[in-house]
Amino acid sequence: MNKKVKIISLIGLMSLFVACSGEKFPGQPSDTVKVNQSQYQNGNLKEEIPYNSQSRIHGIKRTFFSNGQLQSEEEYKDGKKEGFIKQYFENGQLQLEAQTKNNQYDGQFKSYYDDGKIEAEGTYKNGKFIGAYKAYASNGNIISEQNYNKDGKKDGIFKEYSPDGALISEEEYKNDLKNGIFRTYRNGAIVNEQKFENGRLIQK
Repeated sequence: MNKKVKIISLIGLMSLFVACSGEKFPGQPSDTVKVNQSQYQNGNLKEEIPYNSQSRIHGIKRTFFSNGQLQSEEEYKDGKKEGFIKQYFENGQLQLEAQTKNNQYDGQFKSYYDDGKIEAEGTYKNGKFIGAYKAYASNGNIISEQNYNKDGKKDGIFKEYSPDGALISEEEYKNDLKNGIFRTYRNGAIVNEQKFENGRLIQK
C-alpha cells in the first residue's frame, strides 16, 4: 500500500469514527458526553438523563411508564429547562405540550384529556400567563376564560361556566386589581352583583 492510499484510508477511518461518535447518543445534542439510565424491576427503562462535559443535564431527558410507554420528554440546555416539554398519558395520548426558557414556562401551552380533547390553552412569558387563557370541560365546552396583560397580571374580563355551558360568573380586572362589575349567575339569572374600582368595593 503506497503512502497516498494509506492517507486516504486513514482519513476514511477518521470520518467513520466521527460519524459513529455523533451517533453514540441518538436524538441528543452532539456535545452530550453521557446518558445515565435507570430501570424498573421488570427491566424496562425508567429514565434517561443526558449530560454535557460540565456534568449538567443537556439534551432530552426522558421518563417512561413501567410498561415501557414514554411518559415525558424535557429539553435541557446546560442544566436548565430550555425548549420543549411533552407529557403523555399511559395510553400514549399527549397530556401536555409547552415551551420553556431559563427553567420557566415561556411560550405556547396546551394540556389535553386522555381522549385527546383539549383541556386548557394559553401563552406563558417568564413563567406567567399573558394574553388569553381558556379551559375546557371534557365535553369540549369552555369552562373558563381569562385575560392577562404583558406582565402576567389579570387584566380584562374573566368568565366561568358550568360544563354544560351555563355562565356562572364574570369579573373585571385591571392590572391585577378588581375593577368593574362582578356578577354571579344561577340558571341564567344574576344572583349577585358588585362594582369595584381599583380594588375597592364601591357598590353592592
